[in-house]
Amino acid sequence: MKTKLPNFLIVGATKSGTTSLFYYLKQHPEIYMPDYKEPRFFSFYGIPKRIFLKNIFPNLENGFIRDWKSYLLLFQNSENFKAIGEASTSYLFHHERVIENLNKFLPEWKKLKIIIMLRNPIDACFSHYSMYRMRGGEPLIFEKALEAEKERINKKYITLAHSIRYFFYHQVKAYLDNFDQVKIHLFDDLKKDKIGLVKDIYKFLGVDPSFTSDMSIKYNVSGIPKNKFIHKFLIKPNILKSIVKPIAKTLIPQREWRKTIEKIKMKNLQKTQMKPETRKYLKNLYRDDILKLQNLIKRDLSNWLD
Repeated sequence: MKTKLPNFLIVGATKSGTTSLFYYLKQHPEIYMPDYKEPRFFSFYGIPKRIFLKNIFPNLENGFIRDWKSYLLLFQNSENFKAIGEASTSYLFHHERVIENLNKFLPEWKKLKIIIMLRNPIDACFSHYSMYRMRGGEPLIFEKALEAEKERINKKYITLAHSIRYFFYHQVKAYLDNFDQVKIHLFDDLKKDKIGLVKDIYKFLGVDPSFTSDMSIKYNVSGIPKNKFIHKFLIKPNILKSIVKPIAKTLIPQREWRKTIEKIKMKNLQKTQMKPETRKYLKNLYRDDILKLQNLIKRDLSNWLD
């Protein structure tokens, strides 16, 4: 069986609805997406191991695809599908390295269809922080984390640099300049009309737009765990889960298993609020970039600055 290369990519942004979009698109019978979301191959290929471990994702080297052979294996069952793709949110922030690596590995890389999801950077920044705080990877309160960002960037440790990744103008422009087919949607669009957004992307990918995905679950929601034991059980490897999960998957379809886990996670999370003065600071930080972005993508983004 011949392995087909991807013909579309969901490139980000982080905390902008890409996980939900991944699971909605994956249900379509003409779309192939590997179970492995976030392979991040094109953003991290070629980075020496010692730098990868120190500066990018310490202790998580096995969580990402870092060689071409392993990346191709993700698509070994894609031959009979019309649209073949993957979703890696790091591809937007690391656009320069991604485009360089796409040129190395994909002969017709400029023909890739690119899907970009964008969110109000103020909310996305706080959601990114909340995600790492929830996972136990961010030790500081939000305001202190923002203060520490310059030092973190100087040390080239950008995983916990929450605000820098949401200056969208140059990131989006790089894709518009290098690819002929780029579809841009906003997180607001996903909240207002999930069905309409997903069907628009079906048309963009050239698959049957009449298919309706199950969109009853929001994925990868951030918040503060009410019960830390339940949260750790759901998101971290443990002996009990390693026993229960294979048994459950034989009894419950994979999609239903994932939905069940997400429902439990959401019920166990409580939302936190950003301080008004912090929101004001971020609004001023992102203002110029938002104004440039709205001219670039021809969308009114004034509500992001309200």
